[in-house]
Amino acid sequence: MDDSTHQTEKAVLSQLRAQSGLTPFRRWMPFLFLMAAMAYGLLASLLHAPENPLSALSHVDSPGSASQSSRIVQIDYLVAPLEQVIEDENWRQKNWQAAPSENSGIGYYNGPVTFKVTVENPGATNAEHWVLVSAPYIDRLRPAILDENGAFQRLRDMGDLYPFGNRLISLPPWIWPVSLPAGTTTLLFEVQNAGPTLLPISILEPDNVVSDIAGTMTWKAFITGLLVFALLLNLSFMMKFRLPGLAWLGVLTLSVIHVQLVMEGFGLWLIWPEFPEINALLNISLCLCLISLCQITPNFIQVSRLPRLLLNAASVLGLLHLLAMPLRLPLLGQDSFLILALTGGSMILALTLKQARHEVYARYFALSLLFILLGTVISAARTVGWVPVNSFTDSAFFIGAAAASLILTSGIGRQILEERKKRLASDIRARQEQTLRSHVEQNYKQLLKTHSVSGKPNRAMLEESLDQLDSHQQPYTVAMIQLTRFNEIEQALGYRTAEDLLRSYLWELDGFLKRIMGDQLIMIDGYALASIDTSNHAFAFFHTDAPDTYPEKLKTLMNWLGENFREGRFSLSWSSSVGIAHAPEHGVDASDILSSAGFAALDTHQPLTVYDPAIADWQYQQQMLMLDIEEALGNGCIWLEYQPTVRIQDARIASLEALIRWQHPDFGTVAPDRWIPLAEQVGMIHHVTLWVVDRVCEDMSALKARHGDHIAVAVNISANDLTHPDFLEKVKAIVQHHGAQPSDLILEITETAMMADTALAKVVIRTLSQSGFRIAVDDFGTGHSSLGTLATFELDELKIDRSFLSDILTQPARQRIFRAALDLGEALDLDVVVEGVEEEAIAAWLQQFPGLYGQGYYWGKPEQLKT
Repeated sequence: MDDSTHQTEKAVLSQLRAQSGLTPFRRWMPFLFLMAAMAYGLLASLLHAPENPLSALSHVDSPGSASQSSRIVQIDYLVAPLEQVIEDENWRQKNWQAAPSENSGIGYYNGPVTFKVTVENPGATNAEHWVLVSAPYIDRLRPAILDENGAFQRLRDMGDLYPFGNRLISLPPWIWPVSLPAGTTTLLFEVQNAGPTLLPISILEPDNVVSDIAGTMTWKAFITGLLVFALLLNLSFMMKFRLPGLAWLGVLTLSVIHVQLVMEGFGLWLIWPEFPEINALLNISLCLCLISLCQITPNFIQVSRLPRLLLNAASVLGLLHLLAMPLRLPLLGQDSFLILALTGGSMILALTLKQARHEVYARYFALSLLFILLGTVISAARTVGWVPVNSFTDSAFFIGAAAASLILTSGIGRQILEERKKRLASDIRARQEQTLRSHVEQNYKQLLKTHSVSGKPNRAMLEESLDQLDSHQQPYTVAMIQLTRFNEIEQALGYRTAEDLLRSYLWELDGFLKRIMGDQLIMIDGYALASIDTSNHAFAFFHTDAPDTYPEKLKTLMNWLGENFREGRFSLSWSSSVGIAHAPEHGVDASDILSSAGFAALDTHQPLTVYDPAIADWQYQQQMLMLDIEEALGNGCIWLEYQPTVRIQDARIASLEALIRWQHPDFGTVAPDRWIPLAEQVGMIHHVTLWVVDRVCEDMSALKARHGDHIAVAVNISANDLTHPDFLEKVKAIVQHHGAQPSDLILEITETAMMADTALAKVVIRTLSQSGFRIAVDDFGTGHSSLGTLATFELDELKIDRSFLSDILTQPARQRIFRAALDLGEALDLDVVVEGVEEEAIAAWLQQFPGLYGQGYYWGKPEQLKT
């Protein structure tokens, strides 16, 4: 690989490191944002902390084992505080609403809601049970039980706003030991929560509580452990690789861990038992989950400007909820945030699914989003009673987010492995670059003057050697050898093999030139040959006093270049083309001489070409004309002139032919036959044809006003236009746009164009004719059409070429040929037009043919339409 390729790869790797590497502040900014949000949430929770964190009620001893199981008969709720229900004896009234089930939510309420739980003890004696509410994330629970005297006995208030020591039983769920008398018993629970209002209550025997809780706690602790492992892995990745997105993924993982510790009560139980204010940060963590997910997205998938704005908008809305929910502002709570989260998650999922088919990391992201959305939907459904509240639905969001974090971590791991491979490759290249740098330091001067692939002197070295010569005192010749097949061989064999073959070939060529040129050869730092690039190589030699030896040596060289090059198992031809330029005739300095020789080498029609300034200027002009066509069509340098076609008997104008004209600002008047054939070769003619049709249709109303409504205008059509797939549709659209009719146009197609592909021409001409356009055969008699084939075309007009009129007045044979052409037109029922009528005698002779039409300077020269 050459030095330029090494430098390019080095630049790409540096750019990749620059994009992936973050400044310390930017790297830790997501975590700083996390800490700021948590500090804000703690401050808000302290401002809204309950006045009496501990209930004054006495501790209740744990009951013994129950002799018989009790069951919950019915659960109702009333939107009112517990004191009001007891004081007004609302518990006796019937205006209570039935809860969806014993383990379902009833939605979101800003104030307290009191649940009435009817429990049945089928036994004949009191039953000792534990009342368990498996929702450790409820802010406040205020229970009361109806005693045997018909009065409500208050039980201890609990909730995650109180320290863990406020509990009766040291387990995450809320547990009250109660003694249930025989028959039915009424329990009242006031529930006040910043999130969904629900009461997942159950009546259990004391011996079964620990076993029931232990299993649930075990698998949830295992998932939490996986999340902690993923978090530590992400932090280690971020510290080592500094990849964008890892910090936000760490924030997402931390937020999910905190959400689960609060939802399951593990945090208040094991980590912060004396600081219930940390539980109040649940809303902060939920908002952080959405914000971090929006910020992670651009690092996993390609996001355009509009989706990025939508992601930032979702982040801003999440930030507003983060600021508002701790202050308990109206309309901005967990219910509105849940809608925002579902909307934002669905939007991100839609963006991801569009790219999942083509990008592997988008698949990781899409799968993780599916888990998060599924968990969010289940969590939302449990809050409104659509699904029961249990350990699974309580942890649905946590499970989905945990799975998503693990999936994203695995995706990041894969990305890091690939990045690691790139860095290993980069390290290898860096060592190679170090070796190369050492070599450069040792041979710096030589390296600057050597081509990186061929090892031969480069262009700068060649120009330096030639500029030291006085071409007037020592005339010399530069030969440029162009290996036209190098790129083809490189694509077929690979660049390494192609470059190895090139070096071997140039080594042999260098030795051959030294043998045949002898002292005439101008040596370039000890070499006969210099490399301009991989395809072009040059050498120079002095003129000698024996001019006959010069062409003979070049002939010997061309014979050598024409032979196949054999190297190992390869035998190939480079298809060499040689350009010759002489100093000082073809340039004032070495750079000009090299450019002239290179220009001559571009001529592929012959293997050896001597630079010709006239041909070079002509080709330059032709190239400039092709570059200027489009601009000339728009700035008025190209315009149309109209030449009449008359009925010969009365000289009445029957139609007009649109002829294109070009006045170039540098080259003057440019004849159509100079640039139209080249425009057909380079593919510009179709654009020109459409411009002519558009201009004719634009002028149609003025032409009809001057010459009559019967006037039609002929437009020349190229063979390339016939092969264009939507030519007909574009022409019809132009005609319709200007309010003209297809019959107003006569499309002239040359005989040669029709015969190039008769099958295609028949189809296109038939379609044009059926669309209403008139079709004319132009320049009839100059091609090689078959009369039988010509009869199969749907034509309207036959235009006889001007060559038929040459010496027609003096040569009877030409007159007979002309009459035969007229008979052909009559047999095919075509209007016949004779082109090129310029003399009065010929016009008078043509009077003998009734119905014949003529066109030429005799009746009128082409003129520009004047408005």
